[in-house]
Amino acid sequence: MKMYFLSSKPCILTVNGTYFGRCDGFERTANVVLSDKLFLQFTPENAQPISFFLTEDIRFTPPQGVDVYLLKDGIALYAHTFAPLDTTLRPVSQVKTDGGVVTLFFQGELHLSLQTDEGLFITTLPPTFADCKVEYTDGVFLLQTDQQAAVFNKKAERLLFENICGCHVQDGKLHLQIPLCERLGRIAESVYDLQNNCLREHFIIKQAQSIDGTNNQEQIRDELLAYAFFESVLIGADYTPFLSEELQEKADSLRAFLGDYISVILTESPYVCGLVRQKKEHLFQVAYFAVKVENGKICDIVTA
Repeated sequence: MKMYFLSSKPCILTVNGTYFGRCDGFERTANVVLSDKLFLQFTPENAQPISFFLTEDIRFTPPQGVDVYLLKDGIALYAHTFAPLDTTLRPVSQVKTDGGVVTLFFQGELHLSLQTDEGLFITTLPPTFADCKVEYTDGVFLLQTDQQAAVFNKKAERLLFENICGCHVQDGKLHLQIPLCERLGRIAESVYDLQNNCLREHFIIKQAQSIDGTNNQEQIRDELLAYAFFESVLIGADYTPFLSEELQEKADSLRAFLGDYISVILTESPYVCGLVRQKKEHLFQVAYFAVKVENGKICDIVTA
């Protein structure tokens, strides 16, 4: 079976104690036999390694700290949660708001502590929030960096997390500018009602730029249509402009045909995309769909 190895941190990968190679965000591949029960170890710099036996159970039970993707031609392992070597308690910042006291501190991971009239609550945050703006507005806590935004209630339950390129609050509404497909340079505006647990009110694509920087969606290259289409279906945007007239008549049934998925991945062919479905926590199944393009429009969609 073909195995793909990836890691969120640069690290070395050893198999049964033997150096296999450097592992990072670019996939490394090997043909393995799961019945051999190989012992894998991802060892990063300045963090604890992730290690486990590679057996048939990998299809059903992901190792701790690893996302498992079941692919058409094999299995991808993405090691992502490395326990830090340093677990010293290190305060980062503290902000007093009308809703309570917000404290950020490192103890291995970055932690968010909220002391409110509901009690004292602690949760974890990505390390990118170590330097963030904290605001209490409309009954929720908004944490914002230049590229990310998160919203928590008074019990430190996360209501929202998004990668952003813009953010502001107006009249009880949270307006986020969210980057979509980077290959198209698309940006959407999503509006959330903070007073109703961040219910999304609308999601509007504000620009659709092709690779050459133009705003005319008709000029999107054929090679980019598949990704743009599948991502538009995923986010609930209008995907009909990518379709031929015949397919536009079947647009409503396409969502059911594709099924539920949480992200879109590229393949070696620009006309074939993988749709990632979550089977359970840290376990994903990838379904593949191919499109046929004529005259700059998608005229057929089939399983690949």
